[in-house]
Amino acid sequence: MSQPLRRVGNQLPLGKLAIALIVVILLYNSFFVVKPSDEAGVRWLGGTVITKQPLDTGLHFKVPFLEDVDRLQTSRSVYTLNNLSVYTNDNQSVELSISVIYEIPSASVLNLLYHVGRSGNVDIDDTILPVVRDRALAAFAQYNTLNISDERAKISAKMKSEISEALHRLFGIQVIDVQLTGIKYSPVFVASVEAAVKAKADAVRAQNTVLQKKYEGEQKTVTATAEAQARIARAKGEAQSIILEADAQAKAIKTVGDALRVNPQYVRYYGIKHWNGVMPQVVGSKGTLPMIDLGKHP
Repeated sequence: MSQPLRRVGNQLPLGKLAIALIVVILLYNSFFVVKPSDEAGVRWLGGTVITKQPLDTGLHFKVPFLEDVDRLQTSRSVYTLNNLSVYTNDNQSVELSISVIYEIPSASVLNLLYHVGRSGNVDIDDTILPVVRDRALAAFAQYNTLNISDERAKISAKMKSEISEALHRLFGIQVIDVQLTGIKYSPVFVASVEAAVKAKADAVRAQNTVLQKKYEGEQKTVTATAEAQARIARAKGEAQSIILEADAQAKAIKTVGDALRVNPQYVRYYGIKHWNGVMPQVVGSKGTLPMIDLGKHP
């Protein structure tokens, strides 16, 4: 006879352990949680979508092993596209870095989960990429490379407008902002710009040198003119002084002559007035003798 099943200590029979384990697994797979940043959809046996409206934040029930849950982030996300090569209207290559800040409305969740690319959220970046690339190419094709820096704000605004319109129309994605985070010019263009800047700087230096030489020449001309005018003024002054002196002497001589004609004794008066106290001398055979006027004095 077979021995009856005996309980060893506090251990449960293996069958009950298996049943308990199955129950735990079923319960664990019967519920799922949707995070505040996500919304979800449910498929039956991995195929038919049975969700009519996206499931929002909270605890939800599903049939274990028969229903699959797909989650999609609906809070704000950032899609970054680096090293995107575009061409300007003067056929210059430019590499861009672009960031697209977007969010997904509830009305677009099921469409993106099940009608765009593969089921689930695995194709969101691949969905956005072609649109961002196409609109960036179109925006830059309208500008000259030399004007990109000056027109950067306009280019960013145009890309934001066109990317927003396309993503909303095609996929219901709401774009918050588009940022042009980097612009890298080709080495050939950078070299040509540097050469142009150097040439311009050299031209400015040459022009400054010409202006300096011109200024120095004008200063020399001004100085020479001033010196010439000063010499002329001095010559005129000297000539005027000589004329005035000669005029004064002539007037003096005339005055003396008039005095002599009127009074012959004026000569004696003039001599006494200007005598220095030394007797006039004459040279004769007997030596030098003083001249003495023996005439009668008046």
